[in-house]
Amino acid sequence: MKKFDKLVFQSFIGPYLLSFFVAEFVLVMQFLWKYIDEILGKGFGVFELLELIGYFMVTQIPMALPIAVLISSVMVFGNMSEQHELSSMKSAGVSLVRILRPGIVLALVTASLSLLSSNYLKPKANFKFQKRFRSIQAQKPNLTIEEKIFNRDFKGFAIRVNEKSDDGEGISDISIYDHTKTDKSLLNFIKAKEGRMYNSEDGRFFIMELVDGNQYSEMKRNRSKKENKKKYPFLRTEFEQWTKSFDLGQFDSDEDGVMISRNKEDMLNTFQLLTAIDSVNQFKANLRDQLINGKPAVKKQNILKENKRKGPKKNNKATSTAKKKFTSKDIEKIAKVAKEKSKNKAPITFMKINKDTTVTSFVQYLSKKDRATYVTRALQAANRKMDSVRSTNAQIISATKKREKYLLRLNQMYAFASICIVFMFIGGPLGSIIRKGGYGYPLLIAILFYMLFIIMTIMGEKLVRSQRMDPIVAAWFSNMLVAPVAILLTYMALKDLTLKSINLSSLFRKKK
Repeated sequence: MKKFDKLVFQSFIGPYLLSFFVAEFVLVMQFLWKYIDEILGKGFGVFELLELIGYFMVTQIPMALPIAVLISSVMVFGNMSEQHELSSMKSAGVSLVRILRPGIVLALVTASLSLLSSNYLKPKANFKFQKRFRSIQAQKPNLTIEEKIFNRDFKGFAIRVNEKSDDGEGISDISIYDHTKTDKSLLNFIKAKEGRMYNSEDGRFFIMELVDGNQYSEMKRNRSKKENKKKYPFLRTEFEQWTKSFDLGQFDSDEDGVMISRNKEDMLNTFQLLTAIDSVNQFKANLRDQLINGKPAVKKQNILKENKRKGPKKNNKATSTAKKKFTSKDIEKIAKVAKEKSKNKAPITFMKINKDTTVTSFVQYLSKKDRATYVTRALQAANRKMDSVRSTNAQIISATKKREKYLLRLNQMYAFASICIVFMFIGGPLGSIIRKGGYGYPLLIAILFYMLFIIMTIMGEKLVRSQRMDPIVAAWFSNMLVAPVAILLTYMALKDLTLKSINLSSLFRKKK
């Protein structure tokens, strides 16, 4: 390594580390502002809180590394340009690409660190963070129930308390909505004037002792055959005292039973994501086969081959519009099959129709008595088939959303790594163009570019969730938006152009 490279690397160390820890601090503060109410007052010590924050900091490493490269590159090359070091190097015959080489090497190392943390550090830290955070939420749930705010910590329940006593146990004007029934549209509501809440001695249950209240429940709806109208039974129960228990086992977060159903993709590395995507694709393929009754595609191909052998049909318009004629032999075959498949052993009566009569449906051959019976059965079979199709289609849509999440997470790993290199080609040329160092103007410009990157990333994630954008495009959208700016700034730095002299003609004008 030459002295010049050592000089540039030494200039990078301070701003790089400082920018990285500042970015981590801002991201951690964002987390604390959001969840501070659920963390404080739980009886945890300082070391346990620092452990939780440490896990979260590890998960934010891929987000903090790009801005560290951007800010440090703008500051280093801005200082070198302000002190006329870049001009001296260019006068000595050193090209700008050679000057940027130490920074490019640093960006490549940073991209490798980003991939390493995304594949190995972040998944494990996310798992530990979720485990620790859920254990914090399980401690003293009565402290998480705030006045005049609905609490949904317990699955299937929404709890609202109007007032709490100073000791945190006495409560008044309690409302509990129970959504544990299969039919979510049925009301199940508990209202009490006062009560008390506490944890059981073994810590397994959260207990609410309610006094002087009512329970309102809607029963299962039924239809009256005589009146042909729906009835809505309603049950009202008064009570003097009611003890309602909530199982705290749903907050258990042991190594095997941690709740990772939400954002599971954040706890998988590249190889696990590829395996998950392949599994989802296979699951969707099985569902599609089930949707078409398991008919393989080979049969369709054979049918096409047979049609090609027979050759094209003559007078296609006439044959397509002609109505099918059933012969007496066809009627006998259909009747035989119908009798075999019919659950009812009663014989089927067929109408006698002249041979020359043209019919459009087999139903016309049935008698009026049997026609209604078998049409009803056909409609019921069609409805069952449609229900099966709707259910399978819903599973396919759910699997598609899951696959898109996995695909988005997989591509984001490499998008966050590659943006470190792109930011290097923004920060270095930008610093040489603006010719200002320090933490003022360069820091402001760097933050603007980073905000643009973050906004585009979040927007891409939301569009993927609403299935309005392909996950691969959403993951690389911010890179594709910023990359042209990096190319433009690098070109301007190579041509020794300043921001004041920017115009469309000067960018591509040849030097005399």
